[in-house]
This record gives sequence, C-alpha cells and structure tokens, in this order.
Amino acid sequence: MDKRKEEYQKILNKFPDIISIGGDNYNLLFKINNEILLEVDLRKYPKKVKAYLVNDKQERFKLSRVVSSLRDWHERTAVSVLELIDEILLLIDNLKLNQIMIKKDFLEGLVDMCKQIHPRKIRGVLGVHKGVVSEYILPSRACSNTKKEFEIISQSCNLPFDFSYEGTFISRPSGNLSINDKLLQVFKKRRFTMLIAYPYNLSDSIKCFDASGQILEHIIIE
Repeated sequence: MDKRKEEYQKILNKFPDIISIGGDNYNLLFKINNEILLEVDLRKYPKKVKAYLVNDKQERFKLSRVVSSLRDWHERTAVSVLELIDEILLLIDNLKLNQIMIKKDFLEGLVDMCKQIHPRKIRGVLGVHKGVVSEYILPSRACSNTKKEFEIISQSCNLPFDFSYEGTFISRPSGNLSINDKLLQVFKKRRFTMLIAYPYNLSDSIKCFDASGQILEHIIIE
C-alpha cells in the first residue's frame, strides 16, 4: 500500500473533520480556531512534509524551523505524519496556554551543572524535541563572569545563532529570579528563556519567560 494512504487513514481515524484541499487527501487542513488553520502537505511523503499555519488573510507561516521533527527530517527514517501533527498541535497548545514542557531527567542534569559551576554564572541554549525541552548546548567558551549578572554578546560568550535552538538558559547564583531591561533584551533573541537560581532546586528555583518577558508555566514531565 502507498505509504501516504496509510498515513492518511491514520489521520482520518483521529481527526475525522479534516479538510482535503481541492479534494486531495494528501494536502490537508486542520481548524485550530476561527482565525487559524494548520495546513499539512504530505503529497511527497516520505520526503519532507510541509506544514504551515494559515490565518484568515491567507498569510502562511512555515513551521519547518520551529517543529523539531521537521527540522530533523530524513526520508529513510521519516516519522509518522500523525505523530508530526500531534507534535505541532502540542506546540500550539503550549503557546496558547503560556506553557512549556521540560523533561525531568534533562532538567535535573542542567540544575546539577549549575550547582557544580556555582558561584560562577553560566548561559547556554536549549533545544526542543517533539514539543519537550530536552537538550542544552553550552557556548564554545563559558558565559561566566563573577562581576556581571550575565553577558549578552562578548568574545567570552559564543552562543550559536542557530535558531533551531528555541530557548536560552541563564544561571543566577545570586538567587534572584527577577527580570530587568537587560534580561528583556536577551529574551527577545529566542522563543523562551529559563532562569535557574541558587539554591538550584526544581521546586522554586526556576522561572521561564517568553520573548516578551511574560512568565511561562513550566511543566516537568518524566
């Protein structure tokens, strides 16, 4: 059987209200709300699927850089289209609810690293896979300075400009989780920022913010 037929049937079983564009069962629309549709084009599957958010003005936002399965797509190991759709819908739900999901063992490792480096400060970038924060990347040279709260850009703080890494983390050895104008400038560079403060515990030493500085509820999952 054509792989696309299998994928379409799985999608139809879960989402019976999907809309076929021009009667093409491999080019589909999902209603997100009254203004936004999700378009999923699997006509070339298992080659890379195309996915867009489409507003009521027919403006399209390409999702290939913000959805991890699309960023990492390989034809030979292509994920199920249904799995991809679930990932996109999870991302949309998290954005609507001002939430971010974080893998527990990953977060424990990140917190332990901050403890080991304390009282020095450290900063890095965070990767999201299938809607869950589960990877961190440290700069080529440590973003640490005992006299400054943090550094935005300097020779000693070489963070990658690869925006497939959606988040930033910054340790706060002072224990201060409040934000200021300089931090707000940092927030604008990624979709979210995580502050991890002394004494570095999971219960009350972590705050997450979106690019505008609004608090995101962080949900720790196993």
